[in-house]
Amino acid sequence: MPFFRGHSDGSWPLLSGLGRQAPDAFKKQDIESILYYDFLSLGGGLLGRSADSWDVLFAMQHHGLPTRLLDWTTTFASALYFALRPYLALRSFPDIPIAKLRPCVWMLDPFELNRLAKRDPAVANPYTDFEGTYQEAFIEGTKSLGARAVAIIPPQHSPRQSAQRSVFTLHDDLFVPLESFSGECLRKFELPPDSLSDAMSFLTLAGVHEFSIFPDLDGLARHLKSEHVSWM
Repeated sequence: MPFFRGHSDGSWPLLSGLGRQAPDAFKKQDIESILYYDFLSLGGGLLGRSADSWDVLFAMQHHGLPTRLLDWTTTFASALYFALRPYLALRSFPDIPIAKLRPCVWMLDPFELNRLAKRDPAVANPYTDFEGTYQEAFIEGTKSLGARAVAIIPPQHSPRQSAQRSVFTLHDDLFVPLESFSGECLRKFELPPDSLSDAMSFLTLAGVHEFSIFPDLDGLARHLKSEHVSWM
């Protein structure tokens, strides 16, 4: 079961949201703790009383906050969609300077990544396979992940997670890109410029679009807008 991740710009490193800032700023602001506790306190009524700190982390990622999770999928078509998503939104694709487009799809062997981390090579379930909770390991610092990054699979609680076949890498070392230490378990496949039109046609034929990836009313509205609304 390989993991896939699409980048619309192949030069982007494999860093989680929290890793895309200066290390000094991260340490000075203590931004991870601030986001976690504010999300937990202000959104507690929406999270449910039984939510533990892993639930909070996944909810934060799901709703767009920067975390130490990096999104992956187990389906190539979903990764390809995210690699091409900015270009699919442009109706005048033939007019775009093709030479400037360098989307790519990353492919990760999650079992080998976890083997490199000296863990059980199975894709980890954070609720049962880690010594401590997210709060203990990363907010309080009383437990340790024991690895730079680990491939994990959470319960698929939301329709979006199920539709996208969501999986993650969980990063302890936030500021070192995954590609710099993952060795042979990671590959990047750049899409040649002359393949982009065919790749977009493949997504259309496969029925992969905004609503299939985001199966909610917002996703449906964006899909219908792209199909039928040409003046906005």
